[in-house]
Order: sequence, then structure tokens, then C-alpha cells
Amino acid sequence: MGLFGKRQRPPEVRTERKIRFVGEQDGPPERDLKELLVPELVSSAVKRAYLARVAYDGGSSQDVALCVRGTDSVALVRTVAAHFATVFGRESHLDILFLTEPQEKELSRVCRPFYGAV
Repeated sequence: MGLFGKRQRPPEVRTERKIRFVGEQDGPPERDLKELLVPELVSSAVKRAYLARVAYDGGSSQDVALCVRGTDSVALVRTVAAHFATVFGRESHLDILFLTEPQEKELSRVCRPFYGAV
């Protein structure tokens, strides 16, 4: 069972051939989410984290993704999903991308990290 007695969908692993980083996703609820996530990121192997708008495979639709530079972690994905659900509800989704160095370089052209390890 997930938080508050409701079932949480298990994380879904996807592989995308092409990711286009569009820009930063920011607003009052996004700032609330970022504030909740920072303590989790501090205690993990995350170097930097971004909340960004992304488009996959050259498509025109955009999704919001937490983009993480650090070690892949299923535990972190689950924790992020739980925090996301408290802010945005269970019917919304958030993609979580573990970035390669070239992807982070591309992303940093359009988005600032909201978290950076000291």
C-alpha cells in the first residue's frame, strides 16, 4: 500500500531515443515540490537536480521531468514519487531522468539546477 492507504503505481522504466530539453518548470507548486525534495537529495548520491520541461523523440508535446545527475536509485524514485503525489495528486505523473554528462550539458543551457551538492 502507498501513502494514505491508496495504491501507488510502481515506477515504469522507459528508454527514449531522443530527449529535447525545453526549459525550466517553475511556479508555486513546483517550488513546494523542490523544497520537499532537497532533504532527500542531500542524503542521496545526487550531484545536481533540475525540474525541466522535456519533449521525447522530437514530439511537440511536453512533459515535466525531474532530471538528476547521480547514481540511478529505485529508492530515490519511490521517495520522489511519494512527495510528488502529495503536491500534485496521484493522477499526475512526473518523469525522472538520470542524466548522462552530455545530457546534463544540454539541459544546463535551458535550465538551472534547483539542487547542487556541496
